[in-house]
Amino acid sequence: MGGHGAILFDWDGTLIDSYPAGFLASMAVAERFGIPFDRQRFLETYSPNWYHTYRVVGLPETEWDTADRIWLACYAQQVSELYPFARDTLSVLRGSGYQLGIVTSGNRTRVQAELARFGLTETFAVVICHEDADEKKPHPQPLLNALRSLGRKAAETAYVGDRPEDVEMGARAGAFTVAVESQYSTRSVLEQASPNLLLPDAGHLPGHFGPLSEAALSF
Repeated sequence: MGGHGAILFDWDGTLIDSYPAGFLASMAVAERFGIPFDRQRFLETYSPNWYHTYRVVGLPETEWDTADRIWLACYAQQVSELYPFARDTLSVLRGSGYQLGIVTSGNRTRVQAELARFGLTETFAVVICHEDADEKKPHPQPLLNALRSLGRKAAETAYVGDRPEDVEMGARAGAFTVAVESQYSTRSVLEQASPNLLLPDAGHLPGHFGPLSEAALSF
């Protein structure tokens, strides 16, 4: 890392507990279009690129805009909170000298509003959302866009996420990959993605990423 390091994060399921709201919003879309849906089907078809999910469940492309509006409207009626460890973890990592960022498939308006609500807008040096890349996870473009914005190389960057797509995106970009467990993915699913590091949650990051001045990084 040469004394300089960045840690970029996925948002949903990694720093914010959005699973309940996301599931309810997806249920609302399924009900609107008469698609059989339950929690098992949600996990079977879930993807950070929700257009992939639409294809898998058989939703015609002509209905995707309507589905997006239904999803966002239902999600907005819910209140998702940061994981209990998130705020302190970000504070410790930032205080240790790391530059922090977000690379998420979430809608920009929604993610920016949540960051503002949590008082985290200034915590992240870059925020890449769904609208900021033509290609979606697991394609490396979203992460590469973030690195370009920061002026950093992938080799001096870690990417933290809770889905196999996060691990694949990070690996394809050349970053150190950290997988964290969440309701969106089981440990066994994440193990199959072969991350460089697998943790119970992002709250364990400070135990592996010490102060940069100590040059005692795990990668």
